Amino acid sequence: MIDVHAIAAHYGGEVCKGNALIPTPGHSKRDRGTAIKPHPFAPDGVLVACYNGTTADAIAVKEILRRDGFITSDGKRNARSLSVAERRAIRQADLTQKRQRLAREKMAAADAVSLWNNSHPANAAHAYLVSKGLEPFGIRQSGDKLLVPMVDASFCLWNVQRIYPDGFKRFLPDCRTTGLFWNHGARNLDGTPADGPLVIGEGFGTMAAIHMATGHEVVAAMSAHNLETVARASRKLYPSREIVIAADDDSHMRENLGLLTALKAAQAIGGHLATPRPQVSSGELSVDFADIPRDQVKQRIAAARQGG
Repeated sequence: MIDVHAIAAHYGGEVCKGNALIPTPGHSKRDRGTAIKPHPFAPDGVLVACYNGTTADAIAVKEILRRDGFITSDGKRNARSLSVAERRAIRQADLTQKRQRLAREKMAAADAVSLWNNSHPANAAHAYLVSKGLEPFGIRQSGDKLLVPMVDASFCLWNVQRIYPDGFKRFLPDCRTTGLFWNHGARNLDGTPADGPLVIGEGFGTMAAIHMATGHEVVAAMSAHNLETVARASRKLYPSREIVIAADDDSHMRENLGLLTALKAAQAIGGHLATPRPQVSSGELSVDFADIPRDQVKQRIAAARQGG
């Protein structure tokens, strides 16, 4: 029997409507992007959905649950093949879940649009911007929170990221995140596409710093796990454009998630890979492009374009 309460407690999550909601691997402890739900017909007796990740993330979560003893690993549960009726039930449950999630996302998107429309231009003196030495490119403010718009490939607004003065970041509840991005510098004053390369990376702060240093159009995928999805969407929008993937260097992590996901994204679209420091050594503090001097940002991006 799958114990969702024990799972939620173990991974620092919570239980909602029979689901254990826990952080998706690679996300903050405050994240609740992964839902774990007992299902009598599912392999291992549980369905895993990563709303801000990919199928690979869901598979990874299952392996973690198996490793930690929350689901069986002896194969007895799956000794027989699923019947046609059982497979149909699982597919129907998946479709129902997807429809319900899309409905929630559409309702949440309306809230995001309302919040954006009722906000005002961001104050350049906001504590987060000052601490990072950033300008308020294409963002707004509501109260003490900065609002970073998150759009899809048709530039339709689905979500906003809220950045608090201390740098804490949150997406709006129930809003879509996969495939969404923040974009700046895409158009010239006359409406024509901007010249030069497109630079894609993780967060708003990182990409705003790159835009300040280089003037290039930038795209923030908002998370490491979203990087390849956004890179592929950008390649479809700009089939022949030069694209640079700007990696976060997460050297403090056992697996350097920022570097690995950026490398994968660059390889997927035939892009350049830029790193915030020339060499990566495990055990060092994590660094992104917002943490280094602007002249070094410009040099590192230029070096990536030249294959260095």
